[in-house]
Parts: sequence; structure tokens; C-alpha cells
Amino acid sequence: MCGIAGILHFDLDRPVDPVVLKAMTDPLSHRGPDGEGFYVNQNLGLGHRRLAIIDLGTGGQPMFSSDRSIVIVFNGEIYNYLELRKELIELNYEFTTSSDTEVIINAYRQWGIDCQKKLNGMWAFALWDDNKKQLMLSRDRIGEKPLYYSVRGNSIIFGSEIKSLLAYGLPKTANLELVEIYLTLGYIPAPYSFYKDIHKLKAGHCLLVQGSKVTEDKYWDLPLIDEDNMLVQEQEIYERFEELLNHSVSLRMRSDVPYGAFLSGGLDSAAVVAIMSGISSTPIQTFTASFNESSFDESKLASVVADCFGSNHHEFLVEAETFSESLNNISHHYDEPFGDPSAIAIGHLSKFAKSKVKMVLTGDGGDEVLSGYTIYQGEKFASQYSRLPKPLGESLPSILHFASKSFTGGIRYKLNRAVNVLATSTMPFDSRFLRKCSALDLPIIQGICRNIKVFPAAQFLKEFMNKCPYHDGF
Repeated sequence: MCGIAGILHFDLDRPVDPVVLKAMTDPLSHRGPDGEGFYVNQNLGLGHRRLAIIDLGTGGQPMFSSDRSIVIVFNGEIYNYLELRKELIELNYEFTTSSDTEVIINAYRQWGIDCQKKLNGMWAFALWDDNKKQLMLSRDRIGEKPLYYSVRGNSIIFGSEIKSLLAYGLPKTANLELVEIYLTLGYIPAPYSFYKDIHKLKAGHCLLVQGSKVTEDKYWDLPLIDEDNMLVQEQEIYERFEELLNHSVSLRMRSDVPYGAFLSGGLDSAAVVAIMSGISSTPIQTFTASFNESSFDESKLASVVADCFGSNHHEFLVEAETFSESLNNISHHYDEPFGDPSAIAIGHLSKFAKSKVKMVLTGDGGDEVLSGYTIYQGEKFASQYSRLPKPLGESLPSILHFASKSFTGGIRYKLNRAVNVLATSTMPFDSRFLRKCSALDLPIIQGICRNIKVFPAAQFLKEFMNKCPYHDGF
């Protein structure tokens, strides 16, 4: 990953201070240890910290168009850059580098802001069009790459991390209105951040800044599903899915540096390693976090997968004694509260993998795409449970709760979990969702927030879901 930061003062006569711009990029050095670059032109300043993955020799940033009217700083990777490069060459565009960054520049010259629709990748970039005097901030479709911004003091300030905006001088003032949402979801969703006046650019969106006018544009959303035109033959579905997954992995293996994969032992990361092994001419470097606690240690499963595909496998033991230090590191890198405990193990594993490779693929996203989490199974169960005769449906939770008292250990845990699933299955979707995704019981969350004026999590969810074209059960 790389890091970007920048300043645009709306007052044309107010120059950007290069010292301040460098101060904004310095906190991003861990994102880009391979180099730094700056562009300052009166009221505009762009900064970049580089992690070199593609075009190690000529891919430095900021990068300019051939006539220097366009300048870009870019964090991410455009996976289809070779295909786009070929298309643009056929349209008479010339290239002086072999980088994906220059592909974005020429794609913008050809298609304007619609170039975003042509890109297959993960990105956050800032592009200045000197002819239009326009700044474009863009974030990829799913929001894999972060981009924070603030419109304050007659300026727009942005960066890959909140630390850059704080280095500019923005106050670190907590937005306590979002506490209930955080305690419910475990994170702060875009466009909000945990700090006042600091926002996340939403996934699939871009900001266009001309003069003092800041306009948000939504260039992508999840596609509408034509249920009359879906694949229905099981074999055809499997073959199409395999084709898409293989293509996706092969695109992501385009790299000029050593790479590997995180391997948890689960189906998603195992599938990625299997495909990588079939493509690569050398053994894949795989990395697994192991634990002394056997109940959530998957290292043995990961070893089985590694042996099966002949990877060069590495394990890193995460020990309880490192918890405090790990928590501090995670808090530093995330900049705001984040409630996923797996981030600690991933932090350890990333640091360990860094000594062997420069980039890794993971299985993240598989459960979301294929409904692999128990919450998805619970939704299917809720639909079926609602068809039971009402007296039976209402009495089952009490029967199981009474039965659980006769057991201890794992059986009792499973019965109590079944009671919770049954109890939520009769709730409206919004109430069921809030209860399932909350790490704490809602009365506890409401008690914590009783003296704070908050944005209710239920209201946030309702407003969010109202934008969804599908309202099954909502």
C-alpha cells in the first residue's frame, strides 16, 4: 500500500506550505517506505509515500501527464491496467512508464471522471486537472482503500489516514454522537469518522472540487439483479464462478515484487492459495497465525492446505503476553475505534510476512459474497421458522431454555445459542439485525449512552436500508 495526502486552499492567493505538506505525509511512511514525492503549485499541494509493487524504476509519484496539465497521487493497484493500457495505445495515447498510475492519467484524459467505471482494482487517488482547475478525489467501489477528508477553514484537506489531517492542524475532537453506532456495529461507517469535521469518502464515490464548490458524485453501486435472467443450471453456475474466481486471482498476481498469501485454513483462503499455486511456477509463500488456545487455532488446518498445494509455509505464534503492545499498535494504525479483535492477529501476521514478501492475497470477502457467516444462515432459518404454527414457534425458546439447565459446557452453550436464534427469528428484520451484530446487549449500550445525545443505531440502519432496492423482510 501507499499513502497520499493533500491540501487545496479555495483562496487562489493562499499558497500551500511545503513544510506542512511534508508533515502530513511523514505519518504515512509505514504505508510507503520506498520513497516520497511532492507537488506544490500555489494553492495546491499533493504528497505521496510509495510502496513499489509495479514498475519499480519509473513509477514514482506524483506523476504527470505528458503535457503536465494533469497530476496524480495514487494509493492502490489497478488490476486490469495492461488491458486498459493496450486499449489506450490503440486510441493513440503514449506511455513513458509501465505503471498502472499512468494508465489512470490517460484513462482520465480519454473518458473524464467516467474513467472510474473502467478501472478494475482497489484505489484512492487525488487527480488535479489544471485546465479545469479541478481536483478529483476517488475511492474504489467497495472501499478497500481509505480516504479521509475535511472541508474547513476555506480549504479541503485529505489523506489516507486521519493522522495526516491531524498533522495539518485539525483538532482531534471526538464525535460522541456516533458512540451508539460504534458500540453496535463495532466500527464507524462512512461518511462519518470518530472525529468532528473529518469524513470518510464513501465507497464508489468521488469528490469534485472547483473553486470553493465541493460536489460528491456516486459512480458505482451494487448492480440490480434481473431475477428472470439468472443462471439456474447448477453446473453452469459452478463453472462461471470458477472462471470469475480464477480470473480475479490471476489479475491480482501481477506484481514486480515477491508476494504470498495469508492462509487461515478456511475455505476462502484455501481456494485462493489453490489457484495461486496452479498459476505460479514457484511455491507460494503462505502465512498463518497460530494460537496456544486450541478452540480458535486453525494452524493445523492451514498446514494441511499448505502441504496439499506445496506452499512454502510459515507460522507465527500470537501470544497473550503481547496483547497490550499489539492493542496500542492497532489503535495507532486504525486512528479511530475499531472493534474487530482479529485485527490484532492480522497486525502480527502482517509484520511477520513483511520480512518475507512485499504483498499478500487473502480470502477476505468470501463469506460476504457467498453468505458464509452464521448471520446469513440465521436469516434463512428465520424465514423457515416463521412458517411454523404460532403456538409451537412461541413455545420452542422456553422449552430449549429449560432443557439447557440440565447440561453444562459445550452442549449448554449450543442450546442457549439456539434459544437466542429462535428469539430473534420472530423479530422484524431491523431489530433482528441490530441484536445480532451488537457485541453488547442493546440495553447495556443504551445505558452507556444515556447521558449523551447520540445518533441512534436503529435510525442509521433504517436510513441506510431505505436506499436498498431490495426490502425482503425489512
